[in-house]
This record gives sequence, C-alpha cells and structure tokens, in this order.
Amino acid sequence: MKPFNIFDSNSSIQGKFFLEASAGTGKTFTIEQIVLRALIEGSLTHVEHALAITFTNASTNELKVRIKDNLAQTLRELKAVLNSQPASLPTYLDINCNVKQIYMQVRNALATLDQMSLFTIHGFCNFVLEQYFPKTRLIHKNPALTHSQLVLHHITNYLKQDLWKNVLFQEQFHLLAVRYNVTSKHTSSLVDKLLASYTQPISSYFSSRVERLEQISLWHQQIYNSLLEIPKQVFLDQLTAHISGFKKQPFSILDDLHHFVDLLYTSETHSSLFSFFKIAETFNFKHRLARYKPCAAFTVLENMSWVERTLEFCNLDRIFNTLLVDLQEYLKQNYTPWLSPDESVFALEKLLSSSEAQPVVQALREQYQLVLIDEFQDTDKQQWSIFSNLFISPKFTGSLFLIGDPKQSIYEWRSADLPTYLTAKSSFSEDKQLQLVNNYRSTPKLMEAINQIFGKISPFLEIPGYLPIEYHALNPQSSETFENPPHAPIHFFFYETIKDQALWIFSEALRLQKEQKIPLGNMVVLVSDSNQAFELISYATIPVSFSKNKSIFHLTETHILTTALLEAILHPENYEKISKILFSSLFGLSLDEVTTKKEDFTIYFQSLHSYISHHGLLATFYRVMTTQGNVLFSSPRGDLIFQEMEKLCGYLDTISSYPYHQLLHLKNFSETGRWEEELAISSYSEDLETLKITTIHSSKGLEYDIVFCPGIEKSKKNKSSSELLREMYVACTRAKKQLYLPISTQPPSLQRSSALTNYVKLEGTQSSAYDLAIHLHQEHPDLFSYSLPKDHGHATTVLNLPLLETFALKVTPPKTIFSFSSTKFLLDTHKDSQSIPYSKLPISKQQLPLGEKTGILIHKILESIQFSLLQDTEYLMSTIMRFIKHTHLEGFEETILKLLSKTFFSPLTFSSQTFSLSQVLPNKIFRETSFLFLENQELWQGVIDLFFEHEGKYYIIDWKTSFLGETNSDYSKSNLSIYIKQEKLDYQGRIYVKAVRKFLNQFEIDDDVELGVIFIRGIDTQGNGFFALNSSEDIPNFNPKAIQKCQAYH
Repeated sequence: MKPFNIFDSNSSIQGKFFLEASAGTGKTFTIEQIVLRALIEGSLTHVEHALAITFTNASTNELKVRIKDNLAQTLRELKAVLNSQPASLPTYLDINCNVKQIYMQVRNALATLDQMSLFTIHGFCNFVLEQYFPKTRLIHKNPALTHSQLVLHHITNYLKQDLWKNVLFQEQFHLLAVRYNVTSKHTSSLVDKLLASYTQPISSYFSSRVERLEQISLWHQQIYNSLLEIPKQVFLDQLTAHISGFKKQPFSILDDLHHFVDLLYTSETHSSLFSFFKIAETFNFKHRLARYKPCAAFTVLENMSWVERTLEFCNLDRIFNTLLVDLQEYLKQNYTPWLSPDESVFALEKLLSSSEAQPVVQALREQYQLVLIDEFQDTDKQQWSIFSNLFISPKFTGSLFLIGDPKQSIYEWRSADLPTYLTAKSSFSEDKQLQLVNNYRSTPKLMEAINQIFGKISPFLEIPGYLPIEYHALNPQSSETFENPPHAPIHFFFYETIKDQALWIFSEALRLQKEQKIPLGNMVVLVSDSNQAFELISYATIPVSFSKNKSIFHLTETHILTTALLEAILHPENYEKISKILFSSLFGLSLDEVTTKKEDFTIYFQSLHSYISHHGLLATFYRVMTTQGNVLFSSPRGDLIFQEMEKLCGYLDTISSYPYHQLLHLKNFSETGRWEEELAISSYSEDLETLKITTIHSSKGLEYDIVFCPGIEKSKKNKSSSELLREMYVACTRAKKQLYLPISTQPPSLQRSSALTNYVKLEGTQSSAYDLAIHLHQEHPDLFSYSLPKDHGHATTVLNLPLLETFALKVTPPKTIFSFSSTKFLLDTHKDSQSIPYSKLPISKQQLPLGEKTGILIHKILESIQFSLLQDTEYLMSTIMRFIKHTHLEGFEETILKLLSKTFFSPLTFSSQTFSLSQVLPNKIFRETSFLFLENQELWQGVIDLFFEHEGKYYIIDWKTSFLGETNSDYSKSNLSIYIKQEKLDYQGRIYVKAVRKFLNQFEIDDDVELGVIFIRGIDTQGNGFFALNSSEDIPNFNPKAIQKCQAYH
C-alpha cells in the first residue's frame, strides 16, 4: 500500500481510495483536511455535496466540530495573508493561487456547514428512505407522542381488534391471558411484554392457523375411526382409572376428561382437542409411577401422539412468539417497517438493488462529489452492498475514501466482519490502496516498543481466502518525550493474586501522580469487562471511577432503584411501593424492620413527596443520600450506582419539572434509549483527580498518558485468536507515554486463554508471557522492563485527605399519619365489659385454624382470584393450593373452597339493593386499594380489601376471618353487631367510607358509599356472616394526638 500524506500535493484526493489508518495516525485530522483540500482544489464545490459516515452519533458530532474548527482556523490564516500578515497555509497550495477566491470558498463552507451530510450508517439509510422512498417510512406519526407511546398505541389497537384470531386459536390466547394476568402482582401484562419484545427477532413460532386447523382435522378423522371399536363410556372409564398410574398433580382433571372425550366422539372437529394441558401434563411420561399399567384407551391416544401434540399446542413461548410475529407485521404495515435500526439497512439494500431504484441511485451519485466512510472495518455485508452499489460504480464520478483499520475491528458481536472489509479492499487497484504511516500519539520510544511487539506477529491477521494482513511499523512523529525511571516505555509487572495486581496498579498510579505530575484523570486501567473492573475497584486505595459508554441500564440496578424511589415518593400511602425501595440496596432493611416501622417510613416518604414538588428530583435524591449514602456505598457497586443515579436524576429534571412526568419517562427510558442515543447516559468521568477504569471496547478512539492493561490478562471464552490479538492491539495503542502490562506468576498450565497468552502462542518463540517479558527486556532494555512481585511491597498507602465538605438540608417537620390500627388502642379502652372473648371459644378440627397466618393466607387468596373465573372450580382449587402448599392450611383445601364459594355466591343485602359478588363486573373492581387523605389537618391511611361499582352504586367490602363459633347461626346479624361494636369495626368503616368519598369527589361523584363486612367462616345464603354498616352512624369522640406513638398495622 502507498503512503498517504494529505499535505503532499503528489498525493491526489480525486478518485476512489481505500485508506488504512492505524491507531494514532491522525485519521480524524486527515478526514477534516480532505474536506478542506477538496474545497480549496475545487473538486468539492459546496459542502452540501460532501457526505461523511461514521460509526456513532458521538463520532459524527466530533467530526463536525473538527471540520468546523479546521475551516475557521484556515479562514483566519487566509485572512492574515490577505492582510499581508504572517500565516501558515497548507503546503499543497499553489504559490500563485487566488487567495481571495479560496477565502470566499472557505468562508461560504463554514457558514453553510450544517448543510453537509454527516450521518451514522443508520442515519444515512433513514435519510435516503425518507427522501426517496417516503411510502416506506412512518405511515402514522403523532409529534405529541414518543416512539414508544406510538408503538404502545398500535399494540393496544391490535389487541382491541382481536387480530390475534388470525394466528392463534381462542384456547391458546386464553393461556396467554392467564399467564400475563394484569391483576397479578407477580407478572407483567401482555401489553407490557409485547412492548418490551417487539423488536426481537423470532425463530420459533407456529405455522399458519389454517394449516394447523387442517392438521387437527386430519388427526381427528384418523383417531375417530379408531374410536368406533371402543364405547364412549368405556373409553372415559379407562382414562379415569388410568390416572392412578401417574404422579398426583395439584389439580383435578375429571371434568376435563369428560369434556375431552365428548369432543373426541363428536364427528365435528374442534381446535380445543389439543387444549387440555392438564390432562396432557398428568399423563406425561415423566410422571409415570412403578404401578403404571397400559390401557386400550390411552394406547389409542399414545399412538396418535396426543400428549406431545397437546404440549406443543399449549407451549406458551411458541404461542407468544406467534402472536409477536403477527404483531410485528401489523406494526410494519400500520406504523413503520423499521422496528429496529438495522431493519432500515436491510430495507435500503433491498430497495437499491431493484430496477425501480435506479433513478434514486443516480440522484445520490449526482448529489455527492466527496464521500468519506469512516470506521470501515466495522462494516457488514449489507452496509458494503449499499456503498458499493452507490459509489464504487464508475458511474459515480466523485471522490470516495473508505477509511478503516482491520487491526481495530473488535466489534464482531455487532455483525462487523473482516471478510467484508477485505472484499471491499480487493475491489481497489493497488495504486488506490493507501495507508497513513506516521504516528502522532505515542512518544517515539513507546511507538518503537509497540512496533517491536506487533511486528513479531507475521502475518498479523490471516483470513482464509484473502491475502494476509501484515503489521506495518509506524513512524513516530510526536515531539514529546517521557522518562520514567526505573521503567522503560513498556513495563511488565508480575503479580500473584488479583489483589496484588490491583495494589501494584494503584500504587504506581499514585507514584506517577506525585513524581511525574501526571493527573490521575489522564491515566486509565483497561479491563475486559465490568466484573473485572468491580473486582479491581474493591481493592482501590486511591479515587477511581468506572467509565463506560453504555446505557445506565446495562450493568447496574440504577434504573430499578431510581424508579422504585420515585414511585415510593409519589405514592407514600402504598405499602407495596414503599416496601420495594426499603428492601433494596438503597435502604437494605429486613422484613421485620419494614413491618415494625412501616408507619414511620410512610411519614418519611410523605415528607419527600412535599419536598420533591418544591425542589426537584436531584435535590430530593441528595436529601435521601444524607441518611442512606452509607448504606448504598457499603453495597456492591454502590459508588457507581450513586454516580449513575445522580446523573439520571439530573437528566430527568431537564426533561420535566413534574415528578409524575419524570416517572412516566423513566419507565419507558430503557426501551426508548435503544432509539435515541442522546438518552444514553455515560458515566465517563472528567475528574482529573480520579483514576479511570474502562473496558477495552469503550476505550477505542480514546488516548491517555498512562495505560494499565489488566484486560489483556483476563481469560476469554468464545473469542477467536484473531479477535484476541486485535483487542490487545487496541489496548496497547491507547497509550501516549507509558504502557503497563501485567503477567501472572501462575504456571502456564494453570493459565486460561487470554489476549496475552494468545499473543505468546502466535509469537511462537517463547513458552510463556514470563519468558517473553524477560526476552524483550534482554533484547531491548531501553524499550522494555519488568518487575517481580517482591519489587513492590504490600504496604498500604495512607492518604491524608482533607475532610469532605458536607451540607445539610432543612428538615421538613413530618406529619403524623393515623390509621384505624393506630387509633384502635384508645378505642379499645371504651370496650363494653360484657364483651365476648371470642379467641377463647373452642374450635373443632374441621374448622380453619385460628391465628394471624390463616387470615393473611385467606386474604392473599381472595386478592389473587379472578372474578371472571369464579365459576371454574378447578381454577379456584389450583389458586388455593398455590398459596397454602407447605403451610399450616395444607389439608384444608376443600374447606377453603366451600367458604370461598359461599363468599362469592351468597346474596349480600345492602340498603340500596341485594346481589352477590359473582354478579359484579370484573372491570369495575379495585382490590387492595391504598389510601391517604387529609382530614382536619390530620393524615389518615389504610388499605381497602374490595371497592367496586355495581349498577351505578358504590360499595366497600372488608374481609374478616374472625372466629365467632362453630355454626353459621353464631354469625347472625345480632352477634355480628355486638362483635363489630366490640372491635370498633364501625369506626374502621367510617374511615374507609370517607376515603372512598374523597376519591369519588375527584370525579365530581357525590353518590353514597356503602360498606359491608363479610365474615368468611360464617357466611351463607340465609344472611348470616354478612353485616352492612350504617353509614350515618356517628364517629366516637377521641383525641388522635394522644396516641401518636401507636404503630399502624394492616
């Protein structure tokens, strides 16, 4: 390849060139000079005819700034010449050139630089599609909505129209609906799951619904003929008896068996033949017992693979994938074909290869006179197809530069591949293959050492089917020198343990800071991944920060913690949201601590609720950190999480001043971050007093005075020898003055494959990295040095750091929050002396056990039951078993089922009407509803078991598992009245009714609210076990301030 020098007038820039730019050779400088030279020489008449494509948005912005600064500097020099002042102009300028004309050309370019086409590859593809193929772009776009909100809108529309029926059977969709049950606290909704997954590629899904229905019909016809020999009742009896040969399941299949056999013996085919998952799971081969005996009925099913077909039919992953594929097609047709950025690349490649695109191809060729494609080593086949189609053709008369370095191709996981790079290179003649040969980054001695290391590998890279890639030594051009006795420019240090390695690095960094006056911020520790970074940080003796260019959602729980904190602040009355953040690493509390201090924390978050509305999210975060900072910093990665939460809170404050808007944005952040690069928050530290730690991949394109490379010693899995060598090259070429390479003292047989051990193997003359270091030092003592573990002590450096400046935030006086639980103590002092001690009543073994645990479990069951499935006995039983398995209630399943059936189907008589809970519409029900309201300057909180609307009236239900006696008559209205007054439940009811009325008033609803108490142990169809409270009853007089120290329990 020919050397290329932009300032050499003999190095032409007109034509098509393949330019290799090794690390530190001034690639970006060369690109900006190519643009300037093209303007000066006239091959580029206007900057709007220039196209530059880079890898990331950050690179695009940097290049634009560099080009702008270069044009501005050149303009100043030209102006100086016009004013007959000393000036420095490019050497390729002809001495007799028209300086005034060039001045006007550069000034015009600077003023109109925004018209230059500067894109990432995805940006370029989107630009072409929008300009020339508008029909393939967004079909519907509402500027008031974000991309995520638009996708959510279309997902909702898809489901509302029941379009799933085109690809799924009703039984399959029912399985999905149960799996993604929105009333469950443990699962996400189907809509949320689809929103989180809509960009994912899908490989495993069902064939078309029509095809599957044909297969079901054919299957049924075949088995129907076999069934003619077995009477229906005999078939059913055999299958029923067959159950005993399998392991017992936590559900009954008797009703399903009757239904299944009915369908089998019907001549008409039903898709639900394969929907009996419980039968298939019961008769699964893996559940067979030793006493299993075959039967004729099951043999028929077995021969027709019914169990296998049913398990496949009910496979939730395939059902979801099938739905997702159809949804993706719907989004492409109704919103945008480009569900992910890469799809725009695929689409443009396909469109440009069609005959109808030739006018577009011609228009693009005519639009651009200069095309610069940077980081070409990271290009894939589709991208190269686009570029070659547009600009390699002789019909493109402008200039083209493909610029890259195969030695720095470390993004194979992003689809970049070297064969594509080499294919592109081979399409250029040898005289058009250029290279930058001068290094401006590293000191001459360090560059000489780097040349020595990589010059030993020949060929540097070898790809089957292509000419080998050689390492070409670079000419050092830096005028800077650096002396660092006793170390040579590349220093190998040996270590025994990771702790030894970390302490050596931190000790050496501190020495360089003191003796060489190099700020810690100009040094970097390059690691393989975040785990290695955090391990090193755990031994840090100096200030360090892990700098990464990833989204904050990539490694830590920052997103989760920030969301949980904001939800707790905005909903201080919601115990579940408060508990979530209290259990997290931000507070680190135990279950007992949260339970006993729940009211205190509600008061605390209520004070933060007021604070955030006046001071913003970031200030509120700092306020929380004044008490919780030590807890967070003592947790793994706590310092990094603090930095990220700080940055995220500050970012959200710039988005909106309304906390609820911030929470909405935060919940959609992780998904939208994939589309909007400006939303990705980098934790890259600019602090000069902090040693940086970053990954080798993140360091690409950056440079540092001092580089420590423990990342090349970390074992790597599933990486090719070629990629390991390229990673080592990238790591070593980040250094400007000094490079440190660690070597483990473990025997080679115990060392796993790493970039360094891979290098030793490729170099071939030494048996270990240890031997290599010794050999290099003996061969070039002025370039390489080494130190053994004994050369440094393990003395811990004691830093005399100044005391941290702290600040205190004004504490807002908290309000006491009252509840029925906290006031009950005082109310109990008014109890009637004739009250009945129900807790001492005898209880038979047939009754549910007494105690708080029983009440909690029954409440959990009632909380989770879907009202739409109350008629489904098997569903109710499976729900009950799910909660009571391995508890003290195991064995009471039938008793609980009977009690629940009575609870939901017994008539409840209120003053306005009589009805059962089974008649209430599921979509008009709120369960476990938390409230917090202000009454007479006092805050009241609580949780309502059930709140619903029925036929235009509003009702509250409170569940009670209190034991009043063995018979239903013990739960008569007269007995309940005594118990309710005794336990002050009428007082509790008044609090709940007040809370609901305040809630309804927000919607200008002034209707009355009635409250009923259901005693689950005694409810029946005769009116026992239910008591409707009189809402007009007066509240007993009391002074809540007298009981402020009482805790609230629910």
